[in-house]
Amino acid sequence: MIRKSKKLGQHFLNSPYLLEFEAESAQIEGKAVIEIGGGDGRLTEKLLEKNPKKLTVIEKDSRWAQLLKEKFGNKIHLIEGDFLESNEDADVIVGNIPYYISSPIIFSIAKKKCKRALLMVQLEFAERMVAKPKSSKYGRLSVTSQLLFHVKLLKKVGKGAFSPPPEVDSAIILLDKRADSIDPWVEKIILALFQHKNQMLSKALSHAGIEAEGLPRKRARELSPEEIVDLAESIRHAASLPS
Repeated sequence: MIRKSKKLGQHFLNSPYLLEFEAESAQIEGKAVIEIGGGDGRLTEKLLEKNPKKLTVIEKDSRWAQLLKEKFGNKIHLIEGDFLESNEDADVIVGNIPYYISSPIIFSIAKKKCKRALLMVQLEFAERMVAKPKSSKYGRLSVTSQLLFHVKLLKKVGKGAFSPPPEVDSAIILLDKRADSIDPWVEKIILALFQHKNQMLSKALSHAGIEAEGLPRKRARELSPEEIVDLAESIRHAASLPS
C-alpha cells in the first residue's frame, strides 16, 4: 500500500458522487485533457468514462506514476513530473490540486492555451477568488482571478470527504478563460492598491510612488476588477501626456 505524502499535500477524494460531479462538470468529451496529479487514478477513471480525445496525467510522485502506468497503460499519456514545470497543453485542465501551490497552478493555467479548468481548492481560497467588491474576502486574488477567468464556485466539499482529511474544507471551482495575462502596468496598480486597500485610492498609490490627481474618493475594495483596469489606464494616459 502506497502511503500518501503530506509534503506533497496528498489528500484523496473518497466520494464517487463528487468524483463523477467533477468529471461531468469539466465537459471534456472529445477534448484534450490534462489531469494534475493522478494519484491512485480514482478521478482518472471517471475522466476516461467521459470520452476525452486524449487524457494526459501529470504525476510528480514516482510511486503513484508507476501505479497509474500499470492501471491504465496506453489509455492515458502519463508524464512523471511537475505540472508547474511542464509545457504540456490541452483544451481542459482538471485536478484535485495541492492547496499550498494553488496560486502558482492557477496562474500557470492562465498562460496555457486551455479554455477551461476545473479544480478542487481550499474553500477560503475559492471564496476569495469569487468575492465581490465591498465584501470582506475581496482583494488582490479576487481581482486578478476575475480578470483572467470567469470563476464559478460549483460546490463546497467538507474535509471528511477526503482520505486523509485535510485541516480545511474545500470547494470545486470552474474557470473559463478570459485572458492569458494581465498587463504589467495594471498588475502594478492592483498590487499598490491592495497593499493598502482600506486607504483612499490616491493615498494607497502614493505608497508605491504613483501620484495621480482627480481620483474618486474610494478605496480599492470598493472597485470592480474592470473599474480598476479603467483606473490604471487613466493613470497611464495622464502620465504619458506632456506637461
